[in-house]
Amino acid sequence: MAAELGQQTVEFSALVRWAAEESYLSLKELVERSKAPEERSDSEKKIDLLKFIVKTRQRMLRLHVLAKWCQQVPLVHYCQQLAATLSSHDTCFTQTADSLFYMHDGLQQARAPIFDVPSAIEVVLTGGYRRLPKCIEDLGIQSTLSEDEQKPALKKLDTLLRSKLLEISLPKEISDVTVSDGTAVLCVDGEFKVFLTVGYRGHLSFWRILHLELLVGEKSGPIKLEELRRYALGDDLERRMAAAENPFLVLYTVLHELCAALVMDTVLRQVHVLRQGRWRDTIRFELISDGSAGQGGNTSIVQLAQDGEPDSTGLKIPGLKIFYWLDLDKITGGSDSGSTPFIKIEPGQDLQIKCQHSSFVLDPLTDREAKFSLNQSCIDVEKLLLRAIACNRHTRLLEIQRELCKSVQIFRGSGDVILKHEGAELETDLRKLLGASILRIGRFEAYRTGAGRFWRRKWHTPVPGKKERETEV
Repeated sequence: MAAELGQQTVEFSALVRWAAEESYLSLKELVERSKAPEERSDSEKKIDLLKFIVKTRQRMLRLHVLAKWCQQVPLVHYCQQLAATLSSHDTCFTQTADSLFYMHDGLQQARAPIFDVPSAIEVVLTGGYRRLPKCIEDLGIQSTLSEDEQKPALKKLDTLLRSKLLEISLPKEISDVTVSDGTAVLCVDGEFKVFLTVGYRGHLSFWRILHLELLVGEKSGPIKLEELRRYALGDDLERRMAAAENPFLVLYTVLHELCAALVMDTVLRQVHVLRQGRWRDTIRFELISDGSAGQGGNTSIVQLAQDGEPDSTGLKIPGLKIFYWLDLDKITGGSDSGSTPFIKIEPGQDLQIKCQHSSFVLDPLTDREAKFSLNQSCIDVEKLLLRAIACNRHTRLLEIQRELCKSVQIFRGSGDVILKHEGAELETDLRKLLGASILRIGRFEAYRTGAGRFWRRKWHTPVPGKKERETEV
C-alpha cells in the first residue's frame, strides 16, 4: 500500500489547499472546544493552543521546504514546461475542432457544382436534348410571350425607357431620340445611330446596346464594321456605361472619336485615289499633327484594336492640307508653298471636322464669304475641291474686274467690264459643280474651267473683215 501511494503524484496546489483546510478545521475545533461548558483550566487551554501552533508551523515549514526543493530540481521545471505544452496543445485542438465545425457549414455553400458536360455538348451540337422527360414536354411552356402579352410588356418597357432618359442629361450633339417597341434609338446626324434598351447583365438600371450603325460613308454607302469588332465595341461601351454616372456622355465621346477618325481616314484615302488619277499633277497634300505638317503617306489613320475599341493612346487625329493648282510641281519648284492655295480639313478641339480655305474667298452664288464643310454621310473630296476652285476663281475674277474698272483705257462705260454667272456656253453639269463665272471685257468674254486648265475667249461683236470666232489658250 505504501508503494502504491509512493507511485502516485499529487499536485502541489492540491497539497497546499489540503494543508490550509486541515489547519482551518483544527483551529475551528480548538475554538469550539474552548467554548464548551465543561470546565477546563487555563493551562489546559494554553497547552492545546500551543500544540495547534506547533503542528501548523511544522506543516507549513514542510510545504515551504518542498516549494524550495521544487524550484531547484530541473526535473520539476521540465515537468512544468511539459504540462504547459500539453495545455497549449489541448487549447489548439479545441480551437481546431471548432473551426472545422464551422468550416463544414461553409463548404456546403462553397462546393463546386457538378456540371453535366455531356448534356451541354448535346444541346450545343444538336440544338436539342433527347433525354428530356415527357412530363415537361406535355406542359407546353412557351419560350416567348404571345402577341397579346407582348403589347403590354413593350408598353411598360417604353415607359421605363422614357423615365430613364428624362433622368439623364443627354449631350446636345444627339439630334434625335425616339422610343418605340421597347427600344430607344439615339442618332447623331452624319455620325452614328445606336439602338438601346435596359437589362445589361440582368440589371434594369444598366443600358444594353442592341445594334450599332455608323452613318459615316461615301457615295457607295456607309462604312460598315466587321461583326466581331462591332460586338466587341458594343460590349466595351456597355461596360463603360454601366460604370459611368452619365452613360450617354461616354457613349457619345467614344463613338464621336471613332467617327472623326473614320472621316479623316476616308478623306486621306480619297486624296490618294485623286492623286493617282486625273488630279495627279494638280494637287498634293500634307498631314497636320499637333501643329506640324508632314508629307502624307499611304498609312491609314484609324486603327481599331483587337477588342474593337478605337486605338486612342493619346495621339491626336491628324488633319490634312490639300494644295491645288495647275502644274503644281512646276509652280512651286520645291520652294515654299505659302502662296499656293489650299484647303485644310482637320478635327477641332471637340473633334468636329472643319474645312477652311487658305485665303478669303467668295461664294459665286451669294457673293458672301464661302463656307466649306464635309457631308460626313457622303464624303466627296473631289466635290469639295471643285467648289473651292470655283470660289477661288470667282474671287480672282472679281479682283481682275476691279483692276480693269480702274483702267481708263478699258473701262469707258457700264457695259465694258461685266462679271456674269453661269454662262450659257458652259456644260450643264460643269455649271452645277463650279457655278462658272464669266468676265466680259469689251467685245469678248473670258471664263475659266476645271482647276484653271484653260482660258476661253469668244468675240461678241463682229469685226470688219473677221468672222465671229472662239479661241482657246
